Amino acid sequence: MKATYLLSLTLLLIASQSTSLNAQNYSLKVTESHFNAGKQNYQGYSTRFTLPYKQVKKEWWRYIKAKAHIYNHKTHYTLTLPAKGDANTPVTFVSKLEKGDYRGPLLMVAPADENLNPQQSTALKKDLKFLLIDFKIEYYTTILQEQIDKQERTNRKISKDLHRLRRRNSSHTDKVAAQLEAGQRQLDALKTSLKQIK
Repeated sequence: MKATYLLSLTLLLIASQSTSLNAQNYSLKVTESHFNAGKQNYQGYSTRFTLPYKQVKKEWWRYIKAKAHIYNHKTHYTLTLPAKGDANTPVTFVSKLEKGDYRGPLLMVAPADENLNPQQSTALKKDLKFLLIDFKIEYYTTILQEQIDKQERTNRKISKDLHRLRRRNSSHTDKVAAQLEAGQRQLDALKTSLKQIK
């Protein structure tokens, strides 16, 4: 009875992890974008997430807080990066996160300084594009590493259960062995996703 309950619970865990993995798209795609923030129109870049809006908002806040001074306008942020190297002026840009449609939340960034010449504006847009990509890499890497760690713990537990069942010549051995095999496939898929992001 206990082995059957354990088997059912573990299969349920593996199934839920497979569903969450398949439902998430770890794309690093960033596209040129025009958007309104406040009463102004901006030209920059955007990227989409299949993760929940609140989760993306929290992680984006955490990410940019470590890099820039933030002014919260409720509908968007104005961010200022301190001057570095030969540059004697800080860099200002806007960031807006929308809940989006069925495809998921949309994160947008664009230069906010109207005094930039075209060359400076192009260079800043390029930097902002890389900022979005860097954020996505860091964010997705963290998510996948947590899932990998969790799956490894689950696989170790199943392996111990399988070893115990084999010693007892239990009739549940084949089911638990299949469960361990499925868990290993899940772990391999997670590791492959992580390699593709890095």
